[in-house]
Amino acid sequence: MCAAAVALSATSALASGAGARAAASTYYRLVQYPGAGFSGFYSQIARARHTIDMEMYELADPIAEQDLAAAAARGVRVRVLLDSAFSGAAVNNSAAAYLTAHGVAVRSAPAGYIFHIKATSFDAATSDVSTANLVSKYYAGTRDAEIIDTNPAQVRAIEQTFANDWSAAPAGAPRSQTVQASGLVWSPNTGSGTAENALASEIGAAKKRIDFESEELSDAAIYGALAADARRGLSCRVVMTNSSEWDTAFAAVTAAGCHVHVFPDSSTALYIHEKLILDDRGTAGESLLIGSQNASVTSLTRNRELGVLLTRAHGGAAVIASAGATFDSDFANASPWMASSRTPSPQPAPTTAACHPLSRAGNCYEPGEDCSDADHRLTGVAGDGEAIICEDDNGWRWEPN
Repeated sequence: MCAAAVALSATSALASGAGARAAASTYYRLVQYPGAGFSGFYSQIARARHTIDMEMYELADPIAEQDLAAAAARGVRVRVLLDSAFSGAAVNNSAAAYLTAHGVAVRSAPAGYIFHIKATSFDAATSDVSTANLVSKYYAGTRDAEIIDTNPAQVRAIEQTFANDWSAAPAGAPRSQTVQASGLVWSPNTGSGTAENALASEIGAAKKRIDFESEELSDAAIYGALAADARRGLSCRVVMTNSSEWDTAFAAVTAAGCHVHVFPDSSTALYIHEKLILDDRGTAGESLLIGSQNASVTSLTRNRELGVLLTRAHGGAAVIASAGATFDSDFANASPWMASSRTPSPQPAPTTAACHPLSRAGNCYEPGEDCSDADHRLTGVAGDGEAIICEDDNGWRWEPN
Protein backbone atom coordinates (compact mmCIF):
# COMPACT_ATOMS: atom_id res chain seq x y z
CA MET A 1 0.00 0.00 0.00
CA CYS A 2 1.00 3.62 -0.38
CA ALA A 3 1.77 4.96 3.08
CA ALA A 4 2.52 8.52 2.08
CA ALA A 5 -0.04 11.23 1.57
CA VAL A 6 -0.78 11.78 -2.12
CA ALA A 7 -1.35 15.32 -3.42
CA LEU A 8 -3.49 16.20 -6.39
CA SER A 9 -4.22 19.37 -8.35
CA ALA A 10 -7.96 19.95 -8.62
CA THR A 11 -10.17 21.99 -10.88
CA SER A 12 -12.37 24.38 -8.94
CA ALA A 13 -15.76 22.82 -8.25
CA LEU A 14 -17.27 26.26 -8.72
CA ALA A 15 -15.64 27.09 -12.05
CA SER A 16 -17.79 26.80 -15.18
CA GLY A 17 -18.11 28.06 -18.75
CA ALA A 18 -15.44 30.47 -19.99
CA GLY A 19 -14.13 30.94 -16.47
CA ALA A 20 -13.26 27.27 -16.03
CA ARG A 21 -9.53 26.58 -15.87
CA ALA A 22 -7.15 24.33 -14.03
CA ALA A 23 -6.77 25.51 -10.44
CA ALA A 24 -3.30 26.49 -9.35
CA SER A 25 -4.08 25.35 -5.83
CA THR A 26 -3.74 21.83 -4.50
CA TYR A 27 -7.14 21.12 -3.05
CA TYR A 28 -6.93 17.52 -1.86
CA ARG A 29 -4.55 15.05 -0.31
CA LEU A 30 -5.24 11.43 0.54
CA VAL A 31 -3.78 9.92 3.72
CA GLN A 32 -4.04 6.14 4.04
CA TYR A 33 -3.90 4.38 7.40
CA PRO A 34 -2.40 2.49 9.09
CA GLY A 35 0.73 3.01 6.96
CA ALA A 36 0.84 6.81 7.08
CA GLY A 37 0.51 7.03 10.86
CA PHE A 38 -1.02 10.06 12.61
CA SER A 39 2.05 12.28 12.86
CA GLY A 40 0.75 14.38 9.98
CA PHE A 41 -2.47 15.06 11.86
CA TYR A 42 -0.53 16.05 14.96
CA SER A 43 1.53 18.42 12.82
CA GLN A 44 -1.62 20.06 11.52
CA ILE A 45 -2.68 20.79 15.11
CA ALA A 46 0.77 22.19 15.86
CA ARG A 47 0.70 24.47 12.79
CA ALA A 48 -2.74 25.96 13.50
CA ARG A 49 -2.57 29.65 14.38
CA HIS A 50 -6.16 30.83 14.74
CA THR A 51 -8.85 28.12 14.99
CA ILE A 52 -9.35 24.38 15.29
CA ASP A 53 -12.91 23.03 15.02
CA MET A 54 -13.38 19.29 15.54
CA GLU A 55 -16.45 17.02 15.35
CA MET A 56 -15.46 13.53 16.48
CA TYR A 57 -17.27 10.31 17.31
CA GLU A 58 -14.53 8.93 19.57
CA LEU A 59 -11.48 10.68 21.02
CA ALA A 60 -8.97 8.70 23.10
CA ASP A 61 -5.56 9.74 21.78
CA PRO A 62 -3.31 11.30 24.46
CA ILE A 63 -0.99 12.87 21.87
CA ALA A 64 -3.83 14.56 19.99
CA GLU A 65 -5.36 15.70 23.28
CA GLN A 66 -2.07 17.20 24.47
CA ASP A 67 -1.54 18.90 21.11
CA LEU A 68 -5.03 20.41 21.22
CA ALA A 69 -4.35 21.68 24.76
CA ALA A 70 -1.03 23.15 23.61
CA ALA A 71 -2.80 24.92 20.74
CA ALA A 72 -5.28 26.45 23.16
CA ALA A 73 -2.42 27.54 25.40
CA ARG A 74 -0.77 29.48 22.55
CA GLY A 75 -4.00 31.34 21.82
CA VAL A 76 -5.70 29.19 19.20
CA ARG A 77 -9.48 28.98 19.60
CA VAL A 78 -10.03 25.23 19.91
CA ARG A 79 -13.57 23.81 19.90
CA VAL A 80 -14.26 20.08 20.13
CA LEU A 81 -17.74 18.60 19.66
CA LEU A 82 -17.95 14.98 20.83
CA ASP A 83 -20.60 12.31 20.38
CA SER A 84 -22.69 11.54 23.45
CA ALA A 85 -25.43 9.26 22.12
CA PHE A 86 -23.64 5.94 21.69
CA SER A 87 -20.23 4.43 22.47
CA GLY A 88 -18.59 7.80 22.08
CA ALA A 89 -20.03 8.89 25.41
CA ALA A 90 -18.07 6.38 27.48
CA VAL A 91 -14.92 6.69 25.37
CA ASN A 92 -14.93 10.48 25.30
CA ASN A 93 -15.36 11.32 28.98
CA SER A 94 -11.66 11.26 29.84
CA ALA A 95 -10.66 13.34 26.82
CA ALA A 96 -13.43 15.84 27.50
CA ALA A 97 -12.32 16.29 31.10
CA TYR A 98 -8.66 16.72 30.13
CA LEU A 99 -9.35 19.19 27.33
CA THR A 100 -11.75 21.26 29.42
CA ALA A 101 -9.16 21.50 32.19
CA HIS A 102 -6.62 22.79 29.67
CA GLY A 103 -8.59 25.60 28.07
CA VAL A 104 -10.27 23.78 25.21
CA ALA A 105 -13.98 24.45 24.64
CA VAL A 106 -15.75 21.08 24.64
CA ARG A 107 -19.42 20.33 24.03
CA SER A 108 -21.50 17.19 23.71
CA ALA A 109 -23.24 16.74 20.38
CA PRO A 110 -27.05 17.00 20.26
CA ALA A 111 -28.55 14.28 22.42
CA GLY A 112 -30.36 11.46 20.67
CA TYR A 113 -28.25 11.68 17.51
CA ILE A 114 -25.15 9.60 16.87
CA PHE A 115 -22.38 11.98 15.74
CA HIS A 116 -20.31 9.46 13.81
CA ILE A 117 -18.57 12.21 11.82
CA LYS A 118 -14.76 12.53 11.93
CA ALA A 119 -13.93 16.04 10.67
CA THR A 120 -11.43 18.66 11.84
CA SER A 121 -10.92 22.13 10.35
CA PHE A 122 -7.82 24.26 10.79
CA ASP A 123 -7.73 28.06 10.47
CA ALA A 124 -10.92 27.98 8.34
CA ALA A 125 -8.67 26.93 5.42
CA THR A 126 -8.29 23.16 5.66
CA SER A 127 -10.74 20.42 6.63
CA ASP A 128 -9.74 16.83 7.31
CA VAL A 129 -12.60 14.48 6.38
CA SER A 130 -11.74 11.06 7.76
CA THR A 131 -13.01 7.53 8.21
CA ALA A 132 -10.86 7.17 11.36
CA ASN A 133 -11.80 7.80 14.95
CA LEU A 134 -9.05 9.33 17.10
CA VAL A 135 -8.58 6.23 19.27
CA SER A 136 -4.88 5.46 19.33
CA LYS A 137 -5.15 1.84 20.46
CA TYR A 138 -6.73 0.98 17.09
CA TYR A 139 -4.31 2.84 14.82
CA ALA A 140 -1.80 0.08 14.10
CA GLY A 141 -4.22 -2.55 12.83
CA THR A 142 -7.04 -0.60 11.16
CA ARG A 143 -7.59 0.32 7.52
CA ASP A 144 -8.77 3.92 7.39
CA ALA A 145 -8.30 6.94 5.17
CA GLU A 146 -8.57 10.72 5.24
CA ILE A 147 -9.09 13.46 2.69
CA ILE A 148 -7.26 16.70 3.53
CA ASP A 149 -9.51 19.22 1.82
CA THR A 150 -8.57 22.84 1.04
CA ASN A 151 -11.36 23.50 -1.47
CA PRO A 152 -12.64 26.88 -0.18
CA ALA A 153 -16.32 26.18 -0.90
CA GLN A 154 -16.18 22.81 0.85
CA VAL A 155 -14.23 24.10 3.85
CA ARG A 156 -16.73 26.94 4.23
CA ALA A 157 -19.64 24.47 4.18
CA ILE A 158 -17.94 22.19 6.72
CA GLU A 159 -17.23 25.11 9.04
CA GLN A 160 -20.81 26.40 8.77
CA THR A 161 -22.19 22.97 9.59
CA PHE A 162 -19.84 22.78 12.56
CA ALA A 163 -21.15 26.17 13.73
CA ASN A 164 -24.75 24.91 13.42
CA ASP A 165 -23.96 21.75 15.36
CA TRP A 166 -21.98 23.66 18.00
CA SER A 167 -24.88 26.05 18.58
CA ALA A 168 -27.43 23.21 18.72
CA ALA A 169 -25.51 21.11 21.23
CA PRO A 170 -26.48 19.48 23.47
CA ALA A 171 -30.24 20.01 23.51
CA GLY A 172 -30.90 20.84 19.85
CA ALA A 173 -30.87 18.85 16.63
CA PRO A 174 -28.47 18.71 13.66
CA ARG A 175 -29.78 20.73 10.72
CA SER A 176 -29.55 20.28 6.99
CA GLN A 177 -26.68 22.33 5.67
CA THR A 178 -27.29 26.06 5.17
CA VAL A 179 -24.15 26.30 3.03
CA GLN A 180 -24.04 23.75 0.23
CA ALA A 181 -20.92 22.69 -1.63
CA SER A 182 -20.61 20.31 -4.55
CA GLY A 183 -18.77 17.10 -3.68
CA LEU A 184 -19.83 16.82 -0.02
CA VAL A 185 -22.21 14.06 1.12
CA TRP A 186 -23.89 14.78 4.47
CA SER A 187 -26.00 12.79 6.88
CA PRO A 188 -28.62 13.69 7.93
CA ASN A 189 -29.55 15.91 5.00
CA THR A 190 -33.08 16.14 3.67
CA GLY A 191 -32.52 19.30 1.67
CA SER A 192 -30.81 17.69 -1.32
CA GLY A 193 -31.59 14.01 -0.82
CA THR A 194 -30.35 11.52 1.72
CA ALA A 195 -26.86 10.06 1.87
CA GLU A 196 -28.47 6.67 1.27
CA ASN A 197 -29.67 7.97 -2.10
CA ALA A 198 -26.28 9.51 -2.81
CA LEU A 199 -24.35 6.30 -2.14
CA ALA A 200 -26.82 4.11 -4.02
CA SER A 201 -26.70 6.54 -6.94
CA GLU A 202 -22.90 6.56 -6.93
CA ILE A 203 -22.86 2.75 -7.07
CA GLY A 204 -25.54 2.71 -9.75
CA ALA A 205 -23.67 5.25 -11.89
CA ALA A 206 -20.75 2.86 -12.49
CA LYS A 207 -20.34 1.77 -16.11
CA LYS A 208 -17.55 -0.82 -16.02
CA ARG A 209 -16.39 -1.60 -12.48
CA ILE A 210 -17.28 -0.99 -8.86
CA ASP A 211 -15.05 -1.46 -5.79
CA PHE A 212 -16.58 -1.19 -2.32
CA GLU A 213 -15.01 -1.23 1.15
CA SER A 214 -16.85 -0.65 4.42
CA GLU A 215 -17.05 -1.65 8.06
CA GLU A 216 -20.77 -2.43 7.70
CA LEU A 217 -23.11 -3.63 4.96
CA SER A 218 -26.73 -3.93 6.08
CA ASP A 219 -28.60 -1.27 4.12
CA ALA A 220 -30.64 -3.06 1.46
CA ALA A 221 -30.50 -0.08 -0.89
CA ILE A 222 -26.69 -0.23 -0.91
CA TYR A 223 -26.13 -3.95 -1.30
CA GLY A 224 -29.04 -4.03 -3.73
CA ALA A 225 -27.24 -1.44 -5.87
CA LEU A 226 -24.03 -3.51 -5.77
CA ALA A 227 -25.95 -6.61 -6.81
CA ALA A 228 -27.61 -4.68 -9.64
CA ASP A 229 -24.18 -3.60 -10.92
CA ALA A 230 -23.00 -7.20 -10.98
CA ARG A 231 -26.13 -8.33 -12.80
CA ARG A 232 -25.44 -5.66 -15.42
CA GLY A 233 -22.09 -7.33 -16.05
CA LEU A 234 -19.84 -4.91 -14.18
CA SER A 235 -16.75 -6.06 -12.33
CA CYS A 236 -17.88 -5.89 -8.69
CA ARG A 237 -15.50 -6.33 -5.74
CA VAL A 238 -16.17 -5.96 -2.01
CA VAL A 239 -13.61 -6.00 0.83
CA MET A 240 -14.69 -6.12 4.48
CA THR A 241 -13.96 -7.72 7.84
CA ASN A 242 -15.96 -10.92 8.16
CA SER A 243 -19.02 -10.98 10.41
CA SER A 244 -22.27 -12.91 10.47
CA GLU A 245 -24.04 -9.53 10.59
CA TRP A 246 -23.35 -9.07 6.88
CA ASP A 247 -24.21 -12.60 5.74
CA THR A 248 -27.52 -11.58 4.15
CA ALA A 249 -25.81 -8.84 2.16
CA PHE A 250 -22.84 -11.05 1.21
CA ALA A 251 -25.18 -13.81 0.04
CA ALA A 252 -27.20 -11.36 -2.06
CA VAL A 253 -24.23 -9.72 -3.80
CA THR A 254 -22.29 -12.93 -4.41
CA ALA A 255 -25.39 -14.54 -5.91
CA ALA A 256 -25.50 -11.60 -8.32
CA GLY A 257 -21.83 -12.03 -9.28
CA CYS A 258 -19.88 -9.74 -6.94
CA HIS A 259 -16.58 -11.03 -5.55
CA VAL A 260 -16.54 -10.60 -1.76
CA HIS A 261 -13.20 -10.92 0.05
CA VAL A 262 -12.98 -10.76 3.83
CA PHE A 263 -10.38 -10.47 6.56
CA PRO A 264 -10.96 -12.56 9.70
CA ASP A 265 -12.33 -10.69 12.69
CA SER A 266 -9.25 -11.22 14.86
CA SER A 267 -6.73 -9.07 16.68
CA THR A 268 -3.96 -10.15 14.30
CA ALA A 269 -5.75 -9.30 11.03
CA LEU A 270 -6.21 -5.94 9.35
CA TYR A 271 -9.56 -4.49 10.42
CA ILE A 272 -11.53 -2.79 7.65
CA HIS A 273 -12.98 0.46 9.00
CA GLU A 274 -12.59 2.53 5.82
CA LYS A 275 -15.75 3.45 3.91
CA LEU A 276 -14.98 3.72 0.19
CA ILE A 277 -16.74 3.49 -3.19
CA LEU A 278 -14.60 3.45 -6.35
CA ASP A 279 -16.36 3.75 -9.72
CA ASP A 280 -14.81 2.95 -13.11
CA ARG A 281 -11.18 3.31 -12.02
CA GLY A 282 -8.86 3.93 -14.94
CA THR A 283 -11.53 5.50 -17.15
CA ALA A 284 -12.50 9.10 -17.88
CA GLY A 285 -15.56 8.69 -15.65
CA GLU A 286 -13.74 7.40 -12.55
CA SER A 287 -14.82 8.67 -9.13
CA LEU A 288 -14.16 8.08 -5.43
CA LEU A 289 -16.49 8.55 -2.48
CA ILE A 290 -14.87 8.29 0.94
CA GLY A 291 -16.03 9.40 4.38
CA SER A 292 -17.58 8.36 7.68
CA GLN A 293 -20.81 6.82 6.33
CA ASN A 294 -21.24 3.10 6.88
CA ALA A 295 -23.65 1.20 4.65
CA SER A 296 -26.40 1.04 7.27
CA VAL A 297 -29.78 2.76 7.37
CA THR A 298 -28.91 4.57 10.58
CA SER A 299 -25.58 5.89 9.31
CA LEU A 300 -27.01 7.08 6.02
CA THR A 301 -30.25 8.65 7.22
CA ARG A 302 -29.99 9.60 10.90
CA ASN A 303 -26.39 9.99 12.11
CA ARG A 304 -24.27 13.07 11.59
CA GLU A 305 -21.80 11.92 8.92
CA LEU A 306 -19.68 13.42 6.15
CA GLY A 307 -18.15 12.07 2.94
CA VAL A 308 -16.25 13.60 0.01
CA LEU A 309 -16.83 12.72 -3.66
CA LEU A 310 -13.90 13.19 -6.06
CA THR A 311 -13.92 12.68 -9.81
CA ARG A 312 -11.29 12.67 -12.53
CA ALA A 313 -13.12 15.62 -14.12
CA HIS A 314 -12.30 17.68 -11.01
CA GLY A 315 -8.70 16.57 -10.68
CA GLY A 316 -9.18 13.42 -8.64
CA ALA A 317 -7.14 11.00 -10.78
CA ALA A 318 -4.06 10.79 -8.52
CA VAL A 319 -6.07 10.28 -5.33
CA ILE A 320 -8.30 7.71 -7.05
CA ALA A 321 -5.26 5.80 -8.31
CA SER A 322 -3.70 5.70 -4.84
CA ALA A 323 -6.91 4.64 -3.11
CA GLY A 324 -7.41 2.02 -5.80
CA ALA A 325 -3.94 0.58 -5.33
CA THR A 326 -4.60 0.13 -1.62
CA PHE A 327 -7.96 -1.48 -2.37
CA ASP A 328 -6.25 -3.89 -4.78
CA SER A 329 -3.80 -4.84 -2.04
CA ASP A 330 -6.59 -5.42 0.48
CA PHE A 331 -8.58 -7.50 -2.00
CA ALA A 332 -5.52 -9.63 -2.79
CA ASN A 333 -4.67 -10.19 0.88
CA ALA A 334 -8.21 -11.03 2.01
CA SER A 335 -9.88 -14.39 1.44
CA PRO A 336 -12.99 -15.13 -0.63
CA TRP A 337 -16.12 -15.15 1.50
CA MET A 338 -17.70 -18.57 1.69
CA ALA A 339 -21.32 -19.16 2.66
CA SER A 340 -21.48 -21.23 5.84
CA SER A 341 -24.18 -23.06 7.73
CA ARG A 342 -25.14 -19.83 9.47
CA THR A 343 -25.72 -18.06 6.15
CA PRO A 344 -29.27 -17.69 4.84
CA SER A 345 -29.94 -18.54 1.22
CA PRO A 346 -29.79 -15.54 -1.11
CA GLN A 347 -33.08 -13.71 -0.92
CA PRO A 348 -34.61 -10.50 -2.16
CA ALA A 349 -33.46 -7.36 -0.37
CA PRO A 350 -35.58 -6.77 2.75
CA THR A 351 -37.83 -3.75 2.86
CA THR A 352 -38.18 -1.31 5.71
CA ALA A 353 -41.94 -1.95 5.75
CA ALA A 354 -41.34 -5.08 7.86
CA CYS A 355 -39.34 -3.35 10.56
CA HIS A 356 -40.86 -2.50 13.94
CA PRO A 357 -41.19 -0.52 16.06
CA LEU A 358 -40.66 2.75 14.19
CA SER A 359 -39.07 5.90 15.55
CA ARG A 360 -41.12 9.04 16.00
CA ALA A 361 -39.82 10.13 12.58
CA GLY A 362 -41.11 6.91 11.04
CA ASN A 363 -37.67 5.30 10.58
CA CYS A 364 -36.48 1.78 11.37
CA TYR A 365 -34.25 1.29 14.39
CA GLU A 366 -30.80 -0.30 14.04
CA PRO A 367 -28.58 -2.04 16.64
CA GLY A 368 -26.81 0.52 18.79
CA GLU A 369 -29.46 3.20 18.73
CA ASP A 370 -31.03 4.55 21.90
CA CYS A 371 -34.52 3.29 22.72
CA SER A 372 -37.28 5.15 24.55
CA ASP A 373 -38.56 4.43 28.04
CA ALA A 374 -41.74 2.98 26.53
CA ASP A 375 -39.72 0.39 24.58
CA HIS A 376 -37.69 -1.06 27.47
CA ARG A 377 -37.34 -4.87 27.01
CA LEU A 378 -39.44 -4.71 23.84
CA THR A 379 -38.35 -6.88 20.91
CA GLY A 380 -38.51 -5.81 17.28
CA VAL A 381 -36.99 -6.03 13.82
CA ALA A 382 -34.30 -3.68 12.43
CA GLY A 383 -34.32 -2.18 8.96
CA ASP A 384 -32.08 -4.96 7.62
CA GLY A 385 -34.42 -7.64 9.01
CA GLU A 386 -32.30 -8.42 12.09
CA ALA A 387 -34.09 -9.23 15.35
CA ILE A 388 -33.42 -6.59 18.01
CA ILE A 389 -34.29 -5.98 21.65
CA CYS A 390 -34.30 -2.83 23.78
CA GLU A 391 -32.07 -3.69 26.72
CA ASP A 392 -29.92 -1.96 29.31
CA ASP A 393 -26.22 -2.23 28.40
CA ASN A 394 -24.75 0.87 30.06
CA GLY A 395 -27.82 2.69 28.74
CA TRP A 396 -31.02 1.49 27.08
CA ARG A 397 -30.26 0.67 23.44
CA TRP A 398 -31.50 -1.56 20.65
CA GLU A 399 -29.21 -4.59 20.50
CA PRO A 400 -29.15 -7.77 18.36
CA ASN A 401 -31.53 -10.32 19.86
